[in-house]
Amino acid sequence: MDIKTRVTKSRIKLLLERCFYGNLALHLKIEEDNTIPTMATDGKKIMYNSDFVKGLEDWELDYILCHEILHNVFHHLTRRDNREPRRWNMAIDYATNSLLCKEFGKNPKGALYDSDFDNMSAEKIYNKLPDLNKGKGKGKGDNGNTVSNDEMEVELDKNGNVTKVNGEKVKNYDEHKDIKGNKSDIDEMEKDWKINTTKSYQQSKIAGKLPNGMDIFIKELMQPKLDWRNMLKQFVVSVAKSDYRWLPPNKKFIHRGLYLPSITGESLGDIVVIVDNSGSTLQYQDRFFSECNGLLQQYEVNLHLIVVDTKIQSYEVYHKGDEIKKQYSGGGGTDLTVAFDYIKKEYINPSVVVCLTDGYSPFPDKEENPTLWVLSEDSIDFDSIPFGQKVMVEDD
Repeated sequence: MDIKTRVTKSRIKLLLERCFYGNLALHLKIEEDNTIPTMATDGKKIMYNSDFVKGLEDWELDYILCHEILHNVFHHLTRRDNREPRRWNMAIDYATNSLLCKEFGKNPKGALYDSDFDNMSAEKIYNKLPDLNKGKGKGKGDNGNTVSNDEMEVELDKNGNVTKVNGEKVKNYDEHKDIKGNKSDIDEMEKDWKINTTKSYQQSKIAGKLPNGMDIFIKELMQPKLDWRNMLKQFVVSVAKSDYRWLPPNKKFIHRGLYLPSITGESLGDIVVIVDNSGSTLQYQDRFFSECNGLLQQYEVNLHLIVVDTKIQSYEVYHKGDEIKKQYSGGGGTDLTVAFDYIKKEYINPSVVVCLTDGYSPFPDKEENPTLWVLSEDSIDFDSIPFGQKVMVEDD
């Protein structure tokens, strides 16, 4: 059997046995390219080196085709931004191989895999990997360098390629190169992959052949990505503006003989900001308070800051021109109902409530005021929160 027929046969096998991956494989052309050492994808096709494919077992070929498909599903080759390429390449392989280990029950020998990275995004895995640029001068192995952190030791050869992780040899099964192109073309390609992925997931669900481990990521993929900063500001400003005055009156109604108050647009009145003090919010507080400080600089406002775990830890009121500078970090559990009860107890009458939390807490039975939940990355599902609007703080 020639190599192209073998690769095509593997794709058909995916369609029959792993239809989520098989359906997506149909959107990728198969192309021989012996200028690459292994396999690769560019979002439109899968390229393979014929000699490399010859050395693979059938299940390994199936696995690596799925590996290339997942790089496209998660836009791994278009969202690296300014991250260090080698470290990002490790992160996206850990992310894909974690899923494929669940799907196939094993990984090819030398594939990057660590169960500690299960259910993590590539960005989160990247932040846990050692900085590969800090290994210079620490010779080990083939005249290369060694870099490490508290969780991992990585050995590099003299060309900077990863050769071992925690003493285990690493084998590269595919090549990762950023997909180039103008922003509109890349955005369109990512949109197509999102649509195709959700369709394929639904088809595999109907067929009773759901991909193992993908459900948590499909939920995130189908959840609209919103800029949490814009949503926070729009939510607070649109709901809370309430500074009425009679002079000048509202010009829209004068021609009808009605003299009604106008809105100055400069006051937000009383708003309540609740911070979950369990420790889960610590890394997000700088960004969150930066947005709160922006409101404090721009609007007349009474910003009631409540910090809570199982009891109220802090309560302060900020006004226009003030600045929130503190950070709060607890470590125990959280009961957000305590904060909402405190609002009633102190007779605070907010126009809106904004809460930074991971959501692992009891909730009030009903919504007393318009509420926006700003959720940390490791939060509970949006659907588990009984009321209010929800948005997730994305990593910068």
